[in-house]
Amino acid sequence: MTENEILIEKACALWHEWFKDEEHDYSEREDSDVEYFVGVLLYNQFAFEKALSTMKTMDIAFDFIQACDESYDAVRELLARLKVYDDVESLALLQGHIQRSLEKYSRPECYLLNRLAGHINTLEAIYKDEIEVKKIDFERLSDQGNQVYK
Repeated sequence: MTENEILIEKACALWHEWFKDEEHDYSEREDSDVEYFVGVLLYNQFAFEKALSTMKTMDIAFDFIQACDESYDAVRELLARLKVYDDVESLALLQGHIQRSLEKYSRPECYLLNRLAGHINTLEAIYKDEIEVKKIDFERLSDQGNQVYK
């Protein structure tokens, strides 16, 4: 593992340990949420230049942040130590984190991780110039019958 991957794993381990205490629980918790929220923090930290204007940042659930209490700052401090030099490297690091995370859990537990993976894979296609997107047409997407957009 690289130094960056070790820092990400430490961040995940910190939250997994934190959430073993039932006093730190939040609504609809799944173990895979830790990896998802670490992925969201990474996405926000990397501030991808080619991210759509409507997707420059991702929100972290308020109940999750509340449940994290002081562990939130500890995780952010670990992730702030990552050394990445460009968006392509950041994207690969985030995709690696998501892939390793998906391998840890069964499919029903991976709803949020799969959603994040889909978004990040689309971002990769934008960086590879495979798709050119200026904005998301939410009306068109809602007409496709995809429940995520309804």
